[in-house]
Amino acid sequence: MNILRGRQDGTNSAITLLIVSSALWGSGFVAVKIGLSYLNPFLFAFLRMGVAGVIQFGVLVSLGGLRLQTLKEKSVWALGLLNAMGFTLQFVGMQFTTAAKTALLIDMNVVFVALLSRRFSNESFGSRKQIGVVLGIVGAVMITTGGDLSTLTRGQLLGDALVFSSGLIWAGFMVLHKSEQTRHEWNAVELSALVMLMTAVLLIPGALVLGGLNAVPITTVGWEWVAYTAIATTVVPYAIWIVALRAVTATIAAVVGMVEIVTTMILSSLLLGETYGTVTLLGAILVLLSLMAVAEI
Repeated sequence: MNILRGRQDGTNSAITLLIVSSALWGSGFVAVKIGLSYLNPFLFAFLRMGVAGVIQFGVLVSLGGLRLQTLKEKSVWALGLLNAMGFTLQFVGMQFTTAAKTALLIDMNVVFVALLSRRFSNESFGSRKQIGVVLGIVGAVMITTGGDLSTLTRGQLLGDALVFSSGLIWAGFMVLHKSEQTRHEWNAVELSALVMLMTAVLLIPGALVLGGLNAVPITTVGWEWVAYTAIATTVVPYAIWIVALRAVTATIAAVVGMVEIVTTMILSSLLLGETYGTVTLLGAILVLLSLMAVAEI
């Protein structure tokens, strides 16, 4: 009985940690939206990943887990490139669209991960997942248009398209990340730290050419949002997530991960004054159902 109670307590603690990490990740979309008022998107993306990468790299070195030969792996650079592209599209796109839409459209990458996994990893793709894909696509259309097709001619469509594209790129990132971690049996902290550093390095050209890295002064408020997004919405939630995942299944993690979307919608409404029509809310529900179907929850 004590053993069972101990396992249950461990699971409950892990779920609590997952809720915290998902809420922090969700707050990141709102933080980026606010931070873009003070920072160029190319500069913001570089600084966020640069600070996060340095912190994780420092942790990796202190734990004695650094293997320099890993930097020679082409897959690490490929992951860094995909991650850099994803963040660039997200930050640029968020200049034209809302934080809530960004969270919903990016988190749809779970649907495309399922599609890619079927293609490259021979994972099963039954009727339930197929229905999930359809629900996700319909939901995405409802979210981006709000039931008004005239929005397709407005500027916000560009932002929606960019953040949706970032989600597609991160779908490829996740499939490659899983494949490489399994193939090389890399430590999660090691791979994450190196990928973050590679991401920051590959974001430097955009930050220099388009972000004014060497010319534009950064205000104190700007640095505060960089610090928050780098630490509170990148390093900390990832560390919490890694710890929690040891005690729960991937399915439970997927369910709790939807707290990210809910958090974003609540915070964007409170802090940014974003509002949602009936069609948009129905679209959000379809996307959540889609994620549950694809994750086989």
